[in-house]
Amino acid sequence: MKKIKTILFGVGLISVSMTTFSQTTLKIGHVDIAEILVALPERDSAAAVIEKETKEMQSTYDDMTAVYNKMLDDYEKGQSTFSELVKKNKESELLDKEKRLQEFEQNASADLQKRNSDLIKPILDKILKAVDKVAAENGFTYILDVSKGSVVYTSKDSQNINQLVLKILKP
Repeated sequence: MKKIKTILFGVGLISVSMTTFSQTTLKIGHVDIAEILVALPERDSAAAVIEKETKEMQSTYDDMTAVYNKMLDDYEKGQSTFSELVKKNKESELLDKEKRLQEFEQNASADLQKRNSDLIKPILDKILKAVDKVAAENGFTYILDVSKGSVVYTSKDSQNINQLVLKILKP
């Protein structure tokens, strides 16, 4: 009986000590990467480049649209006087111009999206490195990005590290 009590006491002691050691304190912080991105001057430079390129593409698209609209007006005005061969040729030209307009619009949109990603990626990488540094220096277990919209609750115990990250990024 004494042996059983000793064994049970030992098992209980081991269980309590294992439970105590296995429960590490989690330190959770949160950051709003979108807010930090807006606060950085590099983002303004990237936005200026995108704006300039967008205007250039819009100007080209407007020129192409003006040419198409002129061709369409000419076709509509002279349609009754055109022979069948000329009419078919002009319709074919109009369809070709319309197709090229649509292709240009799609390609321009895709190019601008890619260009924006290419310009923003190094800035985001810089922000993430700063977040890593803040997390390491301050002993955080997790840092949540609240700008993603997937965090539905932030406790008062969660520390907002935006200012710490900005301090690293803007010395």
